[in-house]
Amino acid sequence: MPAATFTHSVTTRSTVDDAWAALQEPQTWSNIGPVASVSDPRYTDDGVLTTFNWVADIGGKKYDGVATTTFYSAPERFELTMDTSELAGDVVATIEPGNPGCTVTVEITFRTKGILSAMFFPAIKQALATGFPRQIEDLVATI
Repeated sequence: MPAATFTHSVTTRSTVDDAWAALQEPQTWSNIGPVASVSDPRYTDDGVLTTFNWVADIGGKKYDGVATTTFYSAPERFELTMDTSELAGDVVATIEPGNPGCTVTVEITFRTKGILSAMFFPAIKQALATGFPRQIEDLVATI
């Protein structure tokens, strides 16, 4: 099935700890790529986001999915796998300290799983290519 990867970095005056805290908020991940909404977050005892439900909007049709943290190294790296019946993806977010502030880099690789999403792959890829940088800049602006 088709796949595509997009990466964008943004430097902020916010601290590494503030950036890490923002990545642990499920709402941070809403409106990134095909994510239309998020809900039902779960956390480790030390506050790391482990899973949440999400809804993908593909060609005007909604698909329920689950995001699961696959790896983290606080406060510099956070990885998620996001899965629905039609679309799956991997997200890697890294935070690098700066002076002042930090740089947040988000990489998303998405792949289609079903016939419908494969048909919409060119449109999804184009939407991500044009919207992803702004989405990450908006994400970092909230930190």
